[in-house]
Amino acid sequence: MSDPNRPADDREWRPELVETLQAQLRELSAEVDVLSQMVSDTMHPTAEDYAAEEARAAEKAPEFELRHPTLEDWVTEFFAPTFCRSISPSVRWCAQWWDHAEAISRLEALWRCWEVLRLQRWEGAAVWYRDFLDSQLAVLLAPTGPFAQCTPDRHTPVKALPTTRAPEGWWGYPDDPDGEPLAENSPYR
Repeated sequence: MSDPNRPADDREWRPELVETLQAQLRELSAEVDVLSQMVSDTMHPTAEDYAAEEARAAEKAPEFELRHPTLEDWVTEFFAPTFCRSISPSVRWCAQWWDHAEAISRLEALWRCWEVLRLQRWEGAAVWYRDFLDSQLAVLLAPTGPFAQCTPDRHTPVKALPTTRAPEGWWGYPDDPDGEPLAENSPYR
């Protein structure tokens, strides 16, 4: 049905107008394809994209050199001399700290944070003490901490907590079609 209010020449499709519109439509379609590819590339980067991004970041990153290249260096050169305490029933430490898995985990976390935060000129040390050292030191040196069984004269390695493997399918999730099938007694059923 034609619109009686439009001029007569607008109601007729001229071939040159159709060709112009088709050309514009092809250009827009090509632009949409390019934009779709850009969105797809952004949303789904490839391994090459990650590698290129890492290379760009490495070029921009300032040189970072560890003050203490290993955890052992940090503990023996900085931590133990700086945070020394009198060993007592309420303060525990073990000279063989490296034979206590929990202590290694906590000390390594402290060391890594210390290496980064020491570079923050004004507040780095305060943040490290407040957010990291204070809570970890209390656990490390506690009478129930990782060195609970050790004395200055005796090292007693702690045995790992007993564990058993979960049944096949225990960790599957009901809404994960690619996951393992759920075990009958799984809490996720």
